[in-house]
Amino acid sequence: MAAKGGRSGLGAKGDDSAALERALKNLELREGELDDVIIGKKDLEVLHKRSRWMALARVNTRKACSTDALFQTLRYIWGLAIDPELREVDDNLFTFKFFCLGDWNKVMLQGPWLFRKLVVVISEYDGKGNPRSAPLERIEVWSQIHAIPELYREVEIVDQLARRIGKVKSIEMTHQRWFEGDYVRVRASINVSDPLIRFTPLNIEGEGRQMLQVKYEKIGYFCNVCGVMGHDMEECGDGVHKEEDVQYGNWMYAQRRAQINSLPSFRASFAIRGRCRGRGGRGEWNAERKRSSEDAFEDDEVKDTASSPLKTGTGAAMEEDNVLAMGVRKDPMQRLNFDEIPGEEGAPGTVEAGTDGKGTTAPPMHPPYIGPREKKRTKKGDGSTNSASSSDTNPMATSAAPFEEDRRAQ
Repeated sequence: MAAKGGRSGLGAKGDDSAALERALKNLELREGELDDVIIGKKDLEVLHKRSRWMALARVNTRKACSTDALFQTLRYIWGLAIDPELREVDDNLFTFKFFCLGDWNKVMLQGPWLFRKLVVVISEYDGKGNPRSAPLERIEVWSQIHAIPELYREVEIVDQLARRIGKVKSIEMTHQRWFEGDYVRVRASINVSDPLIRFTPLNIEGEGRQMLQVKYEKIGYFCNVCGVMGHDMEECGDGVHKEEDVQYGNWMYAQRRAQINSLPSFRASFAIRGRCRGRGGRGEWNAERKRSSEDAFEDDEVKDTASSPLKTGTGAAMEEDNVLAMGVRKDPMQRLNFDEIPGEEGAPGTVEAGTDGKGTTAPPMHPPYIGPREKKRTKKGDGSTNSASSSDTNPMATSAAPFEEDRRAQ
């Protein structure tokens, strides 16, 4: 229904570029609309130099994409020397501007690039035309043709086989085998709206046709029913398919070759250490626990069972003597008080005899602590009487009784 107030349908929601072009034929341009902005040749050369490395990009999907998430992902996987400028032109349509030749070659020649397992279609852009009308349909991929007989493994024959996949960019007859199988690598440009090629036929007269399998390296996910990239089989049509409708599968992905006889990784070795001593260890590794010094008395292998003429006792009596000599009891919670244990004449510092009637002398008591100030006072109190013998007497060995007498005299 037309809007009231004499409004035309030009500004109505849903108009496309075709409706705008039809309306421009009947419009009369006014004076301010005819005032041209002129760009000279010198300015044009400068603009071309600034924008000589520009590209258009879109994610091969019908869903909406986050601009920030796309830029952060591509920025991480590209690892460029200078961050490019990104501008969102339309829904799922972006422009990239690069600032050095190395970044440009890396992005344009080392694809395809994936965003959330979806292929990012990138194409060169001169900056002049309408980016919405630019065709973004082709990507360059690395594919593999497997099991080519050695007799027919020639560049001319392989080139004809590779043309079935797409527009051939390069062929690698000999290469390092990073993937499983016997294959020839082919760099080809394919259309993302066409089904992927699964086999290349090799027909030999008199021998029949041989179907050579094709696999793809680093490619986005595709539909197992129609073989087109950008959606899965549940999003193809109504999503309900029979088992015989599945014509594609994961067997089309090139599988990385496993390293044989390789050393264990750092993560694996760290996990082994973590199970026995790390923070996250759960005691899964049945390693012998570290023993304490108290366990040494209970170990039969380290017990002192040797006999000698110098030893006066054996067995439990000798073990009791050794324990008492160290100043400890068998019970670690019980301490030995040397002042309460009488010696041979009741003096402190000796240990009562054991079962065999023998006594063992305890370690001597530590001399009492005398501070620096008390030492200085002691020297002043001694005067000249102790000056002659000061060189032969140790000040640390001075008893507490003379010190008390000097202090009272002062």
